Parts: sequence; structure tokens; C-alpha cells
Amino acid sequence: MPIESLAAYTGAIIIAAMIPGPGVLALVGCALGRGSKMASGFLIGMIFGDMVYLNLAAAGLAALAQTMGEAFFVVKLLGAAYLIFLGITLWRAASKKAEGPAQTINTHQLHKATLFGFTTTLGNPKTMVFYMGVMPMVIDMNTLVLSDVALLNTVNIFALIIALSPYIFAASRARKLLKSQTAVKRMNKGSGAVLIGAGGAVALT
Repeated sequence: MPIESLAAYTGAIIIAAMIPGPGVLALVGCALGRGSKMASGFLIGMIFGDMVYLNLAAAGLAALAQTMGEAFFVVKLLGAAYLIFLGITLWRAASKKAEGPAQTINTHQLHKATLFGFTTTLGNPKTMVFYMGVMPMVIDMNTLVLSDVALLNTVNIFALIIALSPYIFAASRARKLLKSQTAVKRMNKGSGAVLIGAGGAVALT
């Protein structure tokens, strides 16, 4: 693969990932409401979702992905429903005794965060447009070999971490700065509203 094509793809994926959309909103809401560990699990799921589209496109299955609209629509609704449910849960928690920023996260919760990061990405139209429309503009899809695909997957992992980790850091930092019960309640309501909004955006786009 020409180095200029790889550089163009790397820049494109970083910029596309950084542009706020339903996935970024959900990630920020997760970090605000549940902390950096849960948000990191959500990010891992987002990376896996991106890799599904990348490998479909690399395998020449872009048309198949587009014809699977109903299947992706169901996945999108499931992801949106979970985000809305999580947002409502956080909003309702704000009317109860606040638990504070520190909270034990178990493996099952991390797995759930990863799963819904994955489904949110699969149902995100912005992701589909990138891999089915933008990617072929910067990469010659007809000349890709297995080593190129492996390289692109590696680039994806690091690019998404670079692009989205600042969102997790900033939201987690804001969460840790809120110490009072009143502030934590407001944060729970705010992050709940963000998650509900993200779920609505995923469902409607």
C-alpha cells in the first residue's frame, strides 16, 4: 500500500472519529455517568464495530452491508434502547442518594459496555458512510492484500484511541472534580440526558 494512501486514511479516520456524533455523545455520557473504566469498555466495543465495517469494505462486501439494512436497523434500535435505558437509570438515580464518583465496576458491566459500544457503532450511519463512501476515496480497494487489511485494522485501533481518549479523559476529569452530593446529582442528570439524547440520535438517524 502506498504510504501516502495510508497517511490519508489515518488522517481521515482520526478526523471522522473526532467529529461529535451519536457514538461520541454516548461515550461522553458513559464516562460522565459511569467513569473511565466503563467508557473504556464502551470504546473497545466501538473499535470492534469499526473493524467490522472496515473488513466488510476490504472484502468487497460494501453492497452486502448496504442490503442488510433491516439487520443493521434492528441492531441500531437495540443500541439506542440501551442508551436511553442507561440515561433514564442515571436520571432516576439523581433523585436518590448520590453514590459519588468512586464506584466498583465488575467484569459483567464492562462486557455490557463493550457490547453496547459495538452495537452503537454498527447502528451509527456516520460509521457506515465512512467505510462505504469515504474509505474508497483514499484507499484503492482493488489492490488491497491481506497484509494491507491487517495494517489498516492496526491503524484503526490506534487512531480511534487517539481520537476518542481525550473525550473520556475530559469527561472523567469533570466527574472527579464534582465532590458534593448536589454536584453529583446534577452530573447524573446531565449524563443521563446526554445518553438519552445519544440514544435518540442513533434511533432517528
